[in-house]
Amino acid sequence: MPAIIEKEDSMWNRLISRRNFLKRGVFFGVVGGLSFEGFVFEPRQVEVTNTSIYINGLPNEFDGFRICQLTDIHHGPYISIKFIEKAVEKANSLKPDLFALTGDYVSSSPEYIPPVINALGKLKAPYGTFAVLGNHDHWEGADLCYEVFEKNGIPVLTNTNKVITKEGSICIAGVGDYLEDFQDINRAFKGIPDDMPRILLSHHPDYAEELPKDARVDLVLSGHTHGGQVQIPFLFAPIVPSRYGQKYVNGLVRNDDTQVYVSRGVGMVAIPVRFSCPPEITIITLRKSV
Repeated sequence: MPAIIEKEDSMWNRLISRRNFLKRGVFFGVVGGLSFEGFVFEPRQVEVTNTSIYINGLPNEFDGFRICQLTDIHHGPYISIKFIEKAVEKANSLKPDLFALTGDYVSSSPEYIPPVINALGKLKAPYGTFAVLGNHDHWEGADLCYEVFEKNGIPVLTNTNKVITKEGSICIAGVGDYLEDFQDINRAFKGIPDDMPRILLSHHPDYAEELPKDARVDLVLSGHTHGGQVQIPFLFAPIVPSRYGQKYVNGLVRNDDTQVYVSRGVGMVAIPVRFSCPPEITIITLRKSV
């Protein structure tokens, strides 16, 4: 004998099924939207971040001096040369006084080194472009990086410096990568007077914690952490490749003896996703402390 289905029970089951369908639809809609945002949309939306940095003893002529920082470009399977060329075009349109490149230009293979550095060779600023290497550059071929940077007329400041002069002067210096090279701060600032403002390029921000107390460093420009690539809005980044956790996730950090600006970078590694953490081109405007 066939089962008898009460009319009310049948309507109730249909209602529950409809609710489950709607819940599942909302769930998969949210997941799909977040996936599109994180994997497709946000990684291609490069933001320009403007930050003013105040420096004691900055010469009047350098008040308003603009440095454009590009970092963690990671040309490779996930980051195309066309995307990088557009980022370079965007950076040039900002018309900075100087470009600072703070490492990790490639990922996955040495074959990506010449194209990305040749693209960066098209950066044009009145006071030039200066670079340091990151850990990925060492993994894929530091010697080739040096060679192609030299062909493009871009000095790599590994434990050395360059003095930028108007009527007054500032020093731009760099150190070797924190993970794959060595850092010699005394060599980096060799010959620089104590009263000259100093900006240090260091791919990894953790090196700022090891600066000697007697070494004047007014500003450190770093990358490496990518802002975590994924940030939970208003809370934190679950993964930050730094021994100091959220401290160096991104943005300006003021320590007792120096300031560190950590850029989110342009590219991606590992999982090709960015969420609530878009790529960044940074404009640092130097200001004289009153």
